[in-house]
Amino acid sequence: MKEGMDPRVYWIWTQRAFGAGSPKPWQLFRRFPGGLCEFYAGGPSLWNRMELVSEREAGMLYSYGISQAQALLEYCYKCGQEVITPECEKYPEALRNIFDPPAVLYLKGKLPDVDRIPTVAIVGARKAAEASVRAAEAFGYQLASGGAVVVSGCALGIDAASLMGALSAAGTPVSVLPTSLDSNYVVRNAALRSSILERGGCLLTEQATEQNIHQGTFQVRNRIISGLSWGALIIQAARRSGTLITAHHAQEQNRDVFVYPGKPGDESYEGSRLLLEDGAKAVSCGEEILEEYQHRIQAARSSEPVDLTGLFDELEVPASSGLEELADSGTGRTLSENAEKVLGVLEKTPVHVSMLEEKTGLPASSVLAVLTELELEGIIRSYPGRRYSRA
Repeated sequence: MKEGMDPRVYWIWTQRAFGAGSPKPWQLFRRFPGGLCEFYAGGPSLWNRMELVSEREAGMLYSYGISQAQALLEYCYKCGQEVITPECEKYPEALRNIFDPPAVLYLKGKLPDVDRIPTVAIVGARKAAEASVRAAEAFGYQLASGGAVVVSGCALGIDAASLMGALSAAGTPVSVLPTSLDSNYVVRNAALRSSILERGGCLLTEQATEQNIHQGTFQVRNRIISGLSWGALIIQAARRSGTLITAHHAQEQNRDVFVYPGKPGDESYEGSRLLLEDGAKAVSCGEEILEEYQHRIQAARSSEPVDLTGLFDELEVPASSGLEELADSGTGRTLSENAEKVLGVLEKTPVHVSMLEEKTGLPASSVLAVLTELELEGIIRSYPGRRYSRA
């Protein structure tokens, strides 16, 4: 390690080279006794001969210097952002135990102790039915009232409703963003993000400077939402929806999956019903989820009993639950050039995502974006362990 160098700089350096969502910084850290500092010290001669590092990635390691990583860390401090990596004491153990731990997390506010406090992700449709929005707000309220941490994104619809419910119960929710902390995503939820910070919650992201949104950005982000949590609650997932991909992340990470069933026969809940058929647990209120974790609750916030009778009828529905940025599905769109490239190397036999990166030469974030696109179209299938095949 360079004298006086903050160890986090090496994590920033590798994350920028391999891309958000790549497991390689974590794998390299565990491979070398001296961690990423030893890997850096090996220089291009080492990077170029390692099978784990592609030619393109070796070039990125060389072009994005350690001094640039140091400058980014200093910039974050000036912006009031905290930076944590897997070597930091504050880094959640829950994330260390997933396949692809984020190399760097940028945050504002206070990150709760998700390893000890019951933590539940709530995810669902952006263009959600009124009943689903009301249910999300009720679940957020009930879980926070019971001492749990609510984790979600910050999109319109289910995300916003669940976070609002948690705040109304004096909870301290966590919102995981798909962009940098200084992005204005989503504009209409700016007040909600401010409220989360003002009331002791946390805004969290893996992105240092990313301002643009694409489908793969959400998939990369969603593994963090499920990874932070003890279980994930799915509210209104269609048969082909990004919400199901979050549920798959939760299953791969050995997290519990809960489902709010919704109206029988309603097509907008068809994906939810598929999860129930696959073993997810149907729930109608937050208390049913908390009962699952009663034996693990050690540090939940103490609170007076809350009478939740009629809560679903009393909650206000947010003024809008529409989507401005992205639709849940790419149905009907022509496949992108990268999608055609990935599809060209996929066969009926499942292969690991790292093999797709190697064969296509695409970075991890681009491959994940393509896999999201193809899975939503029903062209490919996903399997445990980050493996994929043609459908």
